[in-house]
Amino acid sequence: MTKNNNKIMKKHTTRLLNILAVLGLTHLVVFYTAMAQTSVGEPLNYHPDGPFWLALQCFLAQWLTYRSYQRLIKGQLVSINAIAKVYLSSAAIFIVLNSALVLGLEWAIGIEYLDFRHISLTVILSILLHLLLGGTLLAALLFNEVRRQQLAHIQTQNQLANSKISALQQQLDPHFLFNNLNVLSVLIQQDPDEADDFLDAFCSLYRYMLEAHKNQLISLERELEFADSYLHLLAKRFPNAFTFELTLTLNPNQVQLIPGALQLALENIVKHNQASPTQPMSITITNQGNRLLITNDLRPKSHTNHPKSLHLGLKNLSERCTLIVNQPISIEKTAASFCLSLPLVDLEVRC
Repeated sequence: MTKNNNKIMKKHTTRLLNILAVLGLTHLVVFYTAMAQTSVGEPLNYHPDGPFWLALQCFLAQWLTYRSYQRLIKGQLVSINAIAKVYLSSAAIFIVLNSALVLGLEWAIGIEYLDFRHISLTVILSILLHLLLGGTLLAALLFNEVRRQQLAHIQTQNQLANSKISALQQQLDPHFLFNNLNVLSVLIQQDPDEADDFLDAFCSLYRYMLEAHKNQLISLERELEFADSYLHLLAKRFPNAFTFELTLTLNPNQVQLIPGALQLALENIVKHNQASPTQPMSITITNQGNRLLITNDLRPKSHTNHPKSLHLGLKNLSERCTLIVNQPISIEKTAASFCLSLPLVDLEVRC
């Protein structure tokens, strides 16, 4: 209710300021004209009703311009052709109507002799009035319309971005689910007690993933805690096949990143590389400024047994990073190593 009252108050204030500006302008014009027509030593030939009649012409120019704008532009995309149509149509109507009214009134009252010169001056005055008042009003209306359309476009883009983020967040990597269910199936047959512990850890991790993915960002500290639990599951799947090293030069509680980013990075390493107890895979997690680096030895699996990946998980992650923090992931690949760089966001800056 208060918002509507403010809009109404603003609208009335704008109209009042417009009326005062037009009245002030007409008084100045009439006063200047009177001074220009008065010779030295003669009394000032100032007609008090002059500003009133001139103000009516000014309001007519504005009203015709506004009506043309409402009919041809309002609510539509602004274009040069539409602007030209508004200006020219309102100008033509105003010039003809205003000139006819002024000349007709002067002829009826008999205050002016209607010769070609006077008719030409009246038409020129009508053109100038429309150019000054109608043109100014049209410029203000177009400015407001363009700003409204820009705000609407920004709002639409934000809604689309949020919808896209939500859709991407729902695309949890199915490999995480299927691979761990396979491990659970084996453990149930070999060691039911260990299978029970594995199931508890797996459910806890999956619950975390579902909850974390409801947020756009999460603290690095929580993500590292999740990664530690995830590595525990990984050790069950591939005993002694991976070694890990964590070295950070920042406070993990003061920065944020995309939820599930570490899990996806680690799962990507396992999915695309060979590792065994005799040839363990080395994985290091470090940071370089506000970028988290996950580096591993590069030992790609054979495409014969594992079809070439489309890297949809990394594409998904990069899109989310771009949409949420305006920074994509980056990948540095050599003959011996693979490094995934994730953007980190300062908690204070984000707030």
